[in-house]
Amino acid sequence: MKIIENSKKIENNIKVVLGDITYPKSESMIIPANLSGLMSKGVPKRVLKAGWAKVGKEAKKALKEQKIDLGGCFSTDSGRLKRRGVKKIYHAVIKKYLNDFTSIHIVKLSLENSFKKVLADKNKSVTICGIGIEPGELDKKVVAISISEICEKYKSKIKIKIIDDNVEFIKQVEEYFKER
Repeated sequence: MKIIENSKKIENNIKVVLGDITYPKSESMIIPANLSGLMSKGVPKRVLKAGWAKVGKEAKKALKEQKIDLGGCFSTDSGRLKRRGVKKIYHAVIKKYLNDFTSIHIVKLSLENSFKKVLADKNKSVTICGIGIEPGELDKKVVAISISEICEKYKSKIKIKIIDDNVEFIKQVEEYFKER
């Protein structure tokens, strides 16, 4: 699924798109992760499929070699997503295991840490999906508000695109910015 050209420029440096995060048109992307390095469902699975096995292998290797906690972040090469302009993938660690629960506090902490790494690596643009909104996870409205608040904090430093194929999440993000 490619980006549905239903994107809205919400504010300077923030764009909201209903579409597929594997077509980000940005230098970097932030996706949800777990401490086991498994990328077998949701957004990580789609990113793994688009970027090929190299991304998954690097994720597992990074977790073995680095001390990363819940709320942390690690990065990998983008594999075949380089063809789409992505230089690095930043994995926001929101769970210990693939089927664990998460909290909005952990999602916010991991997104903050991810933004700090994205900026430290001097990226000019980043794409973010609805982190923590897979079925059975967190409330889409709460996540949309939290992600939008963090994006507002960094909009003067980097171009941000919020892309997800979840209509409800994207509508909630648009509502947040409409009320500002």
